[in-house]
Amino acid sequence: MEIRRLDLSPAGIERTCRLLRVVFPHAQHITTAYLERLYKGNPLGPTTGLSAFEGDDLIGHYLMIPLRSLIHGKEESGIWPFQLATHPECRNAGIFSTLVEASFELARADGHTHFSGVGNAQSTPIFTRKWNFLNVCPLDVRIGFGTVRPRADMPGCQFRRLWDAAGIAWRLGVPARPYRVKYKHGHAHLYADTGRFGIFVEVGAFPEDMVPRGLAPLRTPNPLRLWIGKDSARDRSGTLYFDLPERLKPSPLNLLFKDLTNQDRRFDPDKVQYDVFNFDAY
Repeated sequence: MEIRRLDLSPAGIERTCRLLRVVFPHAQHITTAYLERLYKGNPLGPTTGLSAFEGDDLIGHYLMIPLRSLIHGKEESGIWPFQLATHPECRNAGIFSTLVEASFELARADGHTHFSGVGNAQSTPIFTRKWNFLNVCPLDVRIGFGTVRPRADMPGCQFRRLWDAAGIAWRLGVPARPYRVKYKHGHAHLYADTGRFGIFVEVGAFPEDMVPRGLAPLRTPNPLRLWIGKDSARDRSGTLYFDLPERLKPSPLNLLFKDLTNQDRRFDPDKVQYDVFNFDAY
């Protein structure tokens, strides 16, 4: 097995697309055009990543998307681990572990200080025990009625992913399903269809001038809304939201952080701001 940097040439993206369609056969949105925008459209620069080869055959793929985060008051460059796929015929061959372990040195070499993403019940123990990721906190999952007011300034915020208008436009262009928008409180509230009973999840809210025009308006007969994230500064006055019972959650979601600086940085969950827009659930 040979590990190489991700090939972003048209031929390389086509080969990666073929692998992903085998690994995720029901993900009809995975096309070369989708990958071109996902891999090359990020205003923070082309994505990085790793590929595993056996001879000329691509058998593993790990996509690492650059991001910016506010960490204890300082803006830093990090990695959003987005796709990790191994060919079904080559599983249990150590490809997953080899790609993850190689990713840390690659990220450091490219000047990144951290990884941040979301793990589920299956992946969280692997990343925390094997690779010393910090399980910052479980994400809240709430269901209810009304538009939650946009994010307020949080004094002493210890962790938040940072977005600008260009990054928001790029992120909105690569969903599995088109996003919807509702304008309120001077902000564009972004929603995605959960695929269940007409319920939409609010993925994020940004000032109107940061969000491109042209998104379809939110229209659904079901008034229920889902909210997933961690943010004690969100104002829910005038709304009615409840914690979703554990038995109704498809999987616990945990905010994970890998410090590449050897400082072993920690976070108070009440000083974290994180929502669905920061990861690829929708």
